[in-house]
Amino acid sequence: MDQKQKAQNRLTQLEKANDILGSVFTHLDPKANFHTVAELRNALKENLKQAIAQLDGNVIGDPLTVAKMQNILGESLIGLGEAELAIEVFARKKNIAQANLAADHPDTLISMNNLAAAYYAAGKLEQALAIYEETLKFQKAKLGADHPDTLISMNNLALGYKDAGYLDKAIPLFEETLKLTKAKLGPDDPSTLISMNNLALGYKAAEKLDLALPLYEETLKLSKAKLGTDHPDTLNCMNNLALGYRSAGKLDLALPVYEETLKLSKARLGADHPLTLYCMGNLAASYRIAGKLDLALPIAEENLKLRKSKLGGDHPDTLDAMGSMGAAYSAAKQGEKAALIFKEFVAARRKRGPQEDPQFAGLLAKVSLDLLKCDQFTAAEEMLRECLAIREKKEPNIWSTFNTQAILGVALLGQKKYAETEPLLLKGYEGMKAREKTIPPQATTRLPEALDRLIQFYTETNKPDEVKKWQAEREKYPKLPEKK
Repeated sequence: MDQKQKAQNRLTQLEKANDILGSVFTHLDPKANFHTVAELRNALKENLKQAIAQLDGNVIGDPLTVAKMQNILGESLIGLGEAELAIEVFARKKNIAQANLAADHPDTLISMNNLAAAYYAAGKLEQALAIYEETLKFQKAKLGADHPDTLISMNNLALGYKDAGYLDKAIPLFEETLKLTKAKLGPDDPSTLISMNNLALGYKAAEKLDLALPLYEETLKLSKAKLGTDHPDTLNCMNNLALGYRSAGKLDLALPVYEETLKLSKARLGADHPLTLYCMGNLAASYRIAGKLDLALPIAEENLKLRKSKLGGDHPDTLDAMGSMGAAYSAAKQGEKAALIFKEFVAARRKRGPQEDPQFAGLLAKVSLDLLKCDQFTAAEEMLRECLAIREKKEPNIWSTFNTQAILGVALLGQKKYAETEPLLLKGYEGMKAREKTIPPQATTRLPEALDRLIQFYTETNKPDEVKKWQAEREKYPKLPEKK
């Protein structure tokens, strides 16, 4: 084939590629065809699926051009919150790259990183970690331990370890990455600042706040000097510092930083930018924790409204805002509003993922506790029954399943359904007592709380002998702090 024919074939391939990419945006005029952001997102998702299907054939002909397009479409899917679909796309891209390029060629490594990122976004951390580890091994051998691409992979792997709870692996890797990045790029290079911030995140996750807070403060100081006060990376540092202060119980320091971050972020990035919305949600939650509900509620409401408008009602970030909104209504004792928003929240979450897994059960349990705080006993009962059904099926013998029984008893006690309440409170307490050694330190109050509920039940049902019996048992545990 002569050069002219090769050029013509290449032009034809690029034209076909552009046609496929252009088809993604066909019939997406928001004013003409869609009433909500969710409808627009769903239409865009369908167009992406069709474009991906066209790539599976031999329409374009050149596998590496197909791989590049798969990268574009996969990243778009992650942006839409469709990580599972992105996994399929990036897996095919990785296979194409490995079939046409060397195993350790840079494009192959990029494909592996993208696939790991898709697994990460889908919450499949073990799969993501395995690919990140393999990618890092190749990069160290091919590029060297201090190559910028290698350092990025080290950061990605360390973040994955952190989120998976492997802090014994995450923190040494964060520390090594920061040491190498400083030596290679300098102490105030943007990549060094990101590495410092990530190490601080690791220390915070390990509850080493004495190490995390000074590092957050140093990172912010360097970022302001290097990048400017309102640079997105600086704003992210400010947000993380405020979160660190909040975790340390220093709300008096956290709130001013959050307030400044939100002000600067709105001015620099806009009211509906992801970082602005993240700051807004954090500030609302901090006001709620501080008991400043008059300030928390309007910000939480604005945050949820903007997220729905920007992302649609079923996007993961919108669901986070719904959960925070429900918690704020609960704290403010606006029970009916809390019940409505939590009902919407759980229904949307139910559509997005497995319904019979422990993670979903944990979400139901958390929502139920917020509903109980504002005396929404009937709504809490519904959530707790679903939670208990999942836990009894998936994890029948762990302490939290019995804790769920006891909490369901509280929801029934609030409705004065005494006949159903007693066996649940008793079985819940006895099951936890038998597994007391397995209850983690952060949940040690569950047993005395269960005893307090038994005492309340027998007091309400006028059984003084039972009250004395359980009071004697309760004296074995310390008094709990009063709830606000």
